[in-house]
Amino acid sequence: MRHCILRVGLIFIITVGFVSPSRADWNEVIQAKRHKILFLGDSNTYSGLYIAYVDGYLRTRFSSEPWDLINLGLPSETLSGLSEADHPYPRPDIHERIDQALAKTKPNLVFVCYGMNDGIYSPFTADRFAKFSDGVEKLIAKIEKAGAKAILMTPSLFDGAPVAKNLLPKDAPKHSWMKPYEKYDAEVLRKYSDYLLEWRKKGYVVVDAHAAVHRFLKAMRATNPKYAVSGDGIHPNPTGHAVIAFEILREMKSPAEANSLTVSAKSEKRTIDWRMKHSMPADLRWDKNLAAIEKYTDRFNRQTLKVTELPPGKYTVSESKRSLGTFTHEQLAGGVDLTAQLPDPHAEKIGDLLRKKHQLLGLAWLTDVGYRRPGTPKGLPLAEAMKQAAKLDAELARIPAVVREISVGP
Repeated sequence: MRHCILRVGLIFIITVGFVSPSRADWNEVIQAKRHKILFLGDSNTYSGLYIAYVDGYLRTRFSSEPWDLINLGLPSETLSGLSEADHPYPRPDIHERIDQALAKTKPNLVFVCYGMNDGIYSPFTADRFAKFSDGVEKLIAKIEKAGAKAILMTPSLFDGAPVAKNLLPKDAPKHSWMKPYEKYDAEVLRKYSDYLLEWRKKGYVVVDAHAAVHRFLKAMRATNPKYAVSGDGIHPNPTGHAVIAFEILREMKSPAEANSLTVSAKSEKRTIDWRMKHSMPADLRWDKNLAAIEKYTDRFNRQTLKVTELPPGKYTVSESKRSLGTFTHEQLAGGVDLTAQLPDPHAEKIGDLLRKKHQLLGLAWLTDVGYRRPGTPKGLPLAEAMKQAAKLDAELARIPAVVREISVGP
């Protein structure tokens, strides 16, 4: 057969718009040119990891879009206004700072992730649940009054296994984050999560982080019963944050294809210059089993080559004389996944720069908006932090595109 060549620049075209006042996905965000996204939550949001991972997807998949992800998570915070009696200080309440947060950030989308602290680590009561549900309704109303869309998230799981010695029974005189109720996850967080999921019936996007982390933990413990996604039962490790990020991407209808190329075997060229978008970066701290369980490369980083009009037979796909695999003409006509064979050499650097940027800007935004919580580190003045973030953006922009020289031959 004749070898094939094509010089390709990949173009992503978005043609859909917002479909309702409450629904949203990335395509709708891009079409409406609404790229400012605010994240509210407690310490699991404050850490910024799952936000940086989502940003890694957006900035590599839709690299020409001006994404602006703002982290205003605050440790210890609730939206119920409750606090356990022996907490070292009254827990901060998002309603104390939401007006200023919305006015200063002017977001288009707001992700809301609360619940972990709202049950104050105690047995379920109708009064506490009413405070939580009332807080959700009030927060959504304020977000929508500000002209933004609210996206709800269930809390991550509370895993009692790593802190079993600290758990207390239902009839203990008092419970707290240091001495949690032994069935806090199943009897409290699951009910709070079920309530949040009911908002889907009203047309809202709800990201079920609670169920996603549970599924991952169950899969891991099938072969390693002592595995923990959270050392203290509350705060997920980087792998847990990745699972949450993947669930956000799934719920927001994130396209799986990072790069796809279709060529005809009738081309008279001998090689294909495949100019590729960067892959969603991974984090070296992720558990080695994460890829097999979550299949995130197939779900969010797929790279597919399709070759049509090949005569019957088997063909070897190569990059610069390095074999990427041998496939039948039927396989190539349907498209072969080369994700594993074509790792992005720049993905690690992209991920590192984005995590640095989020850590820098998260503290700066939090300090600028203001909060009531003692002991929280102060960030740089927002203007100075933005200058430093711009330097990181410039470094990201200098990362070269990846161009592969692909050949297909018998």
